[in-house]
Amino acid sequence: MRSFCLISFLMIIFSKSADAQVIRGIVVDSSKQPIEDVHLLAEEFGQTIITGGDGSFQIDLNGDLGSNGLVTLVASRVGYEPKKIKLKLNELDNSVLTVEMKDYVYESETVVVTATRTRRDIEEVTIPVTVVTGRQIQNSGSVRLDDILGEQTGLQIVNDHGSGIQVQGFASDYTLIMIDGNPVIGRTAGTLDLSRISVRNVKQIEIVKGPSSALWGSDALAGVINIITENSVEPVSAAFTTRYGENSNLDLSADLSIKRDRWNNKLFVNRNSSAGYSLNPNSISQTVPEFSNYTFSYNTEFGLSDRLKFDASARYFTETQNNLSSISSSEGDQQILNSDASQEDFVANPRFIYTLFDRLNVELGWMTSFYKTVSDLEFRDSGETYEYTEFNQYYNKPELQVTYRLTDQHHSVFGTGLVLEDLDAERYPGQPDFITNFVYLQHSWIPSQKLEVTGGFRFDGHSEYSSQISPKFSARYNHTDRIQLRGSIGRGFKAPEFRQLFLNFNNSTAGYSVFGSSTVREGIERLQNEGNIDQVLIPITSLEEIKAESSWAANLGADVDLTDRIRWRVNLFRNNVKDLIETAPIARKTNGQSVFSYFNLHDVYTQGIETELRWTVNSNIQASVGYQFLDAKRLFEEERTVQDNQGEIVTRTFSSYEPMFNRSRHSGNVKLFYDNAAGWGGTIRGMYRGEYGLYDSNGNGFVNSSEFEPSHMVWNMSVSKELFKDYNLQLGVDNLFNHRNINTPNLPGRIWYMEASARF
Repeated sequence: MRSFCLISFLMIIFSKSADAQVIRGIVVDSSKQPIEDVHLLAEEFGQTIITGGDGSFQIDLNGDLGSNGLVTLVASRVGYEPKKIKLKLNELDNSVLTVEMKDYVYESETVVVTATRTRRDIEEVTIPVTVVTGRQIQNSGSVRLDDILGEQTGLQIVNDHGSGIQVQGFASDYTLIMIDGNPVIGRTAGTLDLSRISVRNVKQIEIVKGPSSALWGSDALAGVINIITENSVEPVSAAFTTRYGENSNLDLSADLSIKRDRWNNKLFVNRNSSAGYSLNPNSISQTVPEFSNYTFSYNTEFGLSDRLKFDASARYFTETQNNLSSISSSEGDQQILNSDASQEDFVANPRFIYTLFDRLNVELGWMTSFYKTVSDLEFRDSGETYEYTEFNQYYNKPELQVTYRLTDQHHSVFGTGLVLEDLDAERYPGQPDFITNFVYLQHSWIPSQKLEVTGGFRFDGHSEYSSQISPKFSARYNHTDRIQLRGSIGRGFKAPEFRQLFLNFNNSTAGYSVFGSSTVREGIERLQNEGNIDQVLIPITSLEEIKAESSWAANLGADVDLTDRIRWRVNLFRNNVKDLIETAPIARKTNGQSVFSYFNLHDVYTQGIETELRWTVNSNIQASVGYQFLDAKRLFEEERTVQDNQGEIVTRTFSSYEPMFNRSRHSGNVKLFYDNAAGWGGTIRGMYRGEYGLYDSNGNGFVNSSEFEPSHMVWNMSVSKELFKDYNLQLGVDNLFNHRNINTPNLPGRIWYMEASARF
């Protein structure tokens, strides 16, 4: 309110005297806060102006005012009801006009940063973005990232060395996961285990689908998921939450925020533990082992001056696991092993943000991170070590970003930096390292109140593979006040991982071997010299080092407000991937096992449609229905000996696109949220997954009709009550109808829980 009064006063003081052809004013919302990027049209003159960051505007009218001197001023902005005002200029008397706009039913108080690397209203970005709010997370009772992502349209939780995420049919290693814009490292066989990440201190989760390499580089070929943590605006606030449920699962969280003048601080602590569970009674190992983990995070922000700000964040995660496993001795006896494992994850990112002048901001930061795992197998009877492995990954990224707003119609983002990655692990001899130099540029142009166009590219120069250029072009068009269209086309890429280039692994239990494309020749020669190779399937002289995977993709969608309370969102997508990296056997060992390596084998396409209908029934009830159709296929080429038209025996190559494993053609969800003024709340959420192929039982490389897992639907429910101000109790059940499948370890069966929270 004070900013509004100050702006109005200054505009009056500095206004020209008695100039009837100038309209000056400020646009505000219902709470008198200035609104930027509002389009104002003087209809009789055809002149348009856009408000600045302080909500102010000035229209210099050129032309004949006519006998009555009337002008119709139309104000419009996504998220607000259009406003039309009739003005008689000779009666304005050089005063400052105040235009107050009312929030539309789908007003967006949601600001996103992932789509453009700048703060933008979600309604204004040119590519489809889904936002999961902190309120939705709280109402659903979710405690880990995989819990909440599995309930979103177009996302599937898949299990491969942990709970990963599938986006538009891509495996989990093609989606970049970030916390406050910092990549989370530490993938196992390409999967980043989402259960590592607590969502107790999350403000919102931003989900961008489609290739995002033009801004974020490798690992963003399928999209980006950015977890934005909370920052309190109160001088002092604290909260505590506890949840207890099936399998002795205990989750404890506490946070503390302190804000003093220019200095803001936020501390968060979480502990999560479980006794684990088993879906296979015949196995000595639990499906999910007994574990306990801790998360600590700290954020600070300090205003050094009016133009210079320093902020920093740090996060530390640690977990221990206990399980049993077994091996068979040479005599055929089964020996029991104690399996102990641990992992650590740390990231820190200090930044300086400097405003050179009102339209130019400069950010300089340095992200540093490490990830460590330890696995220790001991014979239960003797206590002797059977196998001990340790894995260490280090990641550093200094980065400079400049954002410049040339005019109200032109916004630019430029960035450059360096990524330094190192490994220290027994399976990676020589401690390999990657160095990547990158530069990106993006420009947005708003030629009219209905249209915005964004284009950009990123260049990545890598020390181990050829340089990559990733362009992207997108646009948003407001066809009417109720219909908004979005479209994009762009290129994504995924760099070969350390394991695909440098792995040197021999499984002492199963007896197989895996080599990266850089170590495979030396590995095969060593096994031959040891007499362990029975047959070479692919001559080692023909082996080449793999190159980066790449894709071209298009997305076309629309947001349609069918009524003031019903919004329909639809998005069509197509991804064409080249040089997909796959494992394939290259030799057979004398023990009957295989030697594997990595190749650029196949081309892939994924295409489909995502749609969601949201209905605000009233102020207490919100409902939604979501659906995805997915067609994901891989190119297969097979050489066959056939007889041609002249009767000659020839060899020909036959090509076909065949279905990919672990992809459901049909999936969807149904959600109902309820809140009332008395403090009662409740949710019902159903997630459907259609049938999908899981295992290649006949070894042909694609899904046959006999290899499908059955479809299933999982229902989650919760009910909550605000006992009194800032104290809340919640009861819930996940997987209400107790769906269990040994091949889906993230679904342990019916889970009851109780949660209590307090805020001070």
